[in-house]
This record gives sequence, structure tokens and C-alpha cells, in this order.
Amino acid sequence: MKTELPAHLAKGGHWQFLTNLSLVYSLVVFVVGFFAHLLKSNYLFHLKNTIHPIGLALETIVAGVYWPLRLFFLHLLLKDPSKFKLALSTDLCIHLMPVVSLLIDYLVFMPKWTIRNETALMLVIFLTTGYWALLKKLVDIESGAQYPYAFLDVGSEEKRALVFAVVGTVAFCQFIFMKRVYEWIVKETINVDEQIDKKMI
Repeated sequence: MKTELPAHLAKGGHWQFLTNLSLVYSLVVFVVGFFAHLLKSNYLFHLKNTIHPIGLALETIVAGVYWPLRLFFLHLLLKDPSKFKLALSTDLCIHLMPVVSLLIDYLVFMPKWTIRNETALMLVIFLTTGYWALLKKLVDIESGAQYPYAFLDVGSEEKRALVFAVVGTVAFCQFIFMKRVYEWIVKETINVDEQIDKKMI
């Protein structure tokens, strides 16, 4: 499916959208995981364990920002909400399925993340700054272009920097939270399995 962008977004192309960038990243995570299982490669398993947290953070940001705005504040996503024509099935596939798939993969099939908090923080800062720089390159404000999300059209670089700082902070907090959730769920699962084993004995 090819979506034609409105005039104020056309020059920026489809790579100005975080949804598209995070989806490509998530596909890389899944491809690495597929070949790790196929080849039984410890290196690829370790690589997946390293890049997976960032993929889940990106997709969580996408879903966490997109769906509240999509459902309740559509004007913050689009200048003209009446022009929103994305089918619900497509909407779910690109804005919900990736984060759900990564979350299930993490909680059910993966060991605990081994990436250090400091490393994750640096990656979040790097990717947030990189996305900001990419938008500055793709979005030519002086020629009438606008940022892909209405909440980024805040009128000054200082305010825009604050928005990116908030998004980056939320991404890192999500990383910390998911590590805690994993510890809680896996611990509870192990305890239940141990109780079942004892009863069978």
C-alpha cells in the first residue's frame, strides 16, 4: 500500500515518520532473532539481546504517543483531522502489532536484557538526537513544510528540544520499567513452575 503525503509533508518523504523508522528497526530485531535460532548462534543471540530493548522502547513510544492522540486528540497528529483515512486494520498493524510482538518475544522467549542502564541511556540520547537531526534535514520549514506530527510544530527550536527531551526521558523510563516487569513476571513464573513440580513429586 502506498500512501500519498499531503503537500506540506511530501518533500520530507516517508522516512520523516518515527513509525516507519521504528518498524524497520523492529524488523531487523526479528530477522536477527530468526537467524539466531536458525543457526544456534550465540553471537546473534547476544546481538538480539543488545538491540531488542531499543526496539521495544521505540515501539512503545510510537504506540504510547500515537494511540492517545489518535483516539482523543487527533488534531495534534494532523492539521486537518477530517483527512485521516487510515484503515483500522492497517493502523493496528503498524502502530500496535510491533510493540505487542516485541513485548511477547521479550517476556516469553528471551532471557533478561543484558544491556547496561548507562548504555541504554546513551543509545536513547543518540537516537533521539539523530531523529531530531534527521527531521531538521528533511523538513524545510522555510519552504512551507511542516513537521510530521503537529505536536512538534511548537514554534521554536527550544520548545522542540524540550519535546524531544521528554520523549527521550519517557523511552529510558520505559526501558527501566520493562526490566522490572521482566524480573517480576519471570520470578512469578519460576515460582509457579517450582510449586507444580513439587506437587507432581
